[in-house]
Amino acid sequence: MPRLSFTLNGRPTEVEVAPGDLLANVLRDRLGLIGTKIGCGEGECGACTVLIDGVSALSCIYPALKVQGRQVTTIEGLSPKGTLHPVQEAYVEHFASQCGYCTPGFIMSTMALLREN
Repeated sequence: MPRLSFTLNGRPTEVEVAPGDLLANVLRDRLGLIGTKIGCGEGECGACTVLIDGVSALSCIYPALKVQGRQVTTIEGLSPKGTLHPVQEAYVEHFASQCGYCTPGFIMSTMALLREN
């Protein structure tokens, strides 16, 4: 199996992946980062959104091998020291969580939006 090397939440990371593995599955199943959710599995709902080099990407349809040498940020990477990121705090303050399943993806999409604008 190919070895994937990339920066994950600010840390160098290496993991073996099969050529057809999708990023969401690698993050959840191989690296234990379950904050990235798989909702529709078709890239429609946004629950799986992560940042790749600061740009939002739907990880449920994103080939894992495409992040070779790149920077990936997941919801876990926003608060590495246990304190909420200001965007996370805003979601809490304004009761934006709904059921909570999609919230990590929405927060990551918000992060990308704020970086672009």
